[in-house]
Amino acid sequence: MATRFEHIPVEPPPRWLRMLETLVISLAIPALGFILHPEDPLLLESGTAWLLVAGPLLIGIRYGFAFGFGSALISVALIGAETWWRTGALVPDQAQALPNAVAVVLVGMLSGEMADTWQRRLRQLATINHDQATRLDEFVRHYHLLRVSHDQLAERLAANPFTLRDALHRLAQRFQHLAEHGAPLHHHGSEILSFLALNGRIQQAALIRLDEHHRPLKEAPVCYGGGVGIDHQDPMILACLEQREMLYAGNAVDPQLPEQGSLLAVVPLIDVHERIHALVAVTQMPFLDFHRGQLHLLAVLGAQLGDLLHRAEARQGHASPADLSASLARWVAQARRNHLSSLLVTLELPEALDETHGRTIIDEAFAQLRALDQGWVFGTRLHTTCLHILMPLADERAATAFAERLWQRLETQLPQDPRQEGVRLSHRLIDGHRSARALLDGLDLQERHHAAA
Repeated sequence: MATRFEHIPVEPPPRWLRMLETLVISLAIPALGFILHPEDPLLLESGTAWLLVAGPLLIGIRYGFAFGFGSALISVALIGAETWWRTGALVPDQAQALPNAVAVVLVGMLSGEMADTWQRRLRQLATINHDQATRLDEFVRHYHLLRVSHDQLAERLAANPFTLRDALHRLAQRFQHLAEHGAPLHHHGSEILSFLALNGRIQQAALIRLDEHHRPLKEAPVCYGGGVGIDHQDPMILACLEQREMLYAGNAVDPQLPEQGSLLAVVPLIDVHERIHALVAVTQMPFLDFHRGQLHLLAVLGAQLGDLLHRAEARQGHASPADLSASLARWVAQARRNHLSSLLVTLELPEALDETHGRTIIDEAFAQLRALDQGWVFGTRLHTTCLHILMPLADERAATAFAERLWQRLETQLPQDPRQEGVRLSHRLIDGHRSARALLDGLDLQERHHAAA
């Protein structure tokens, strides 16, 4: 029995299984009637074809209109087959045969239509639930970070002016510049590991980079506190990649394994979209600091670093019009299938303003994005820079709120209102009536500047 919403099956079984089950149930119930009453297998002479109604009713409730209607047609074909077997004519001459056939078809159609309506509603709730869960996950991470930061602030001396939140804020600002000089993990892995070690009270650790298939790269890891010999097949590393959460010695690895390695903990740098960017294998840390609170801090820091890496890699990634088109097509399908609308917001910057304050405006717009929002920056043939933002599960009110936040922030950072210098903000509603290609008509997508998600 499902106890959580995400455990409820939303997508139906494969088509071949649904077709097979429709055929079996549609024939099995009349076969039962043949066993019980050979002279009138379909019980047509009893006034109501109960055995024929049961199959389309069950199939319609289970798999929807198309399969319920198909089961009803099979039942009507069985009525014709019995009539031909008994009288030699395909068209029944009994007074009740035609009403029975119509009743069977109506039962299959109506039950299937009701099932389709509720299945569509269930898919809507599943999509909204996933969106809310992602936002909640992001909020919980910030909440735990704030709580840990305040706990540390209370423990430290009053003369210490720096907190963990301040350190993360400075690191996030630095990541904006790291994104312009290649992959942060490749060029600045040592700095990232040192930040985690200093704030997590780690004495010795190693940073293990992963490939696109989430497998450890066969290269020397970045080390902190001296050289560290790491076995990439260590049970704790493999278990961390499988469970996608921080593991520490004593609770995380299968107790039946003969060897659990020499690692104290494995911290994944995992973002809010559940992608692991790297692993930090901890081999030494003070005994007094190896407790639940400190380990919880390491998990929170790993999640925060994962989010920063995700934003940094997205900013320096290779976006293309195909990326925008693919994302639009996915949410157009959601709008058509589950009636869930989204928004495509476009921010246009003229060439003169782009050269002076373009980077400030674009970075501030990216800072206003939600967890599921995606953004792409393209140039145009008219030398205008356009920022295209996809806002899933949003209506036109979200565009108004986004514009108010953006203009308010920019008024405090720029010498004058950017709207007076030609900056325009527009939006297009993704409601399923227009395809992704139609939504992109009129958008001159040229060279890429950067992208974020």
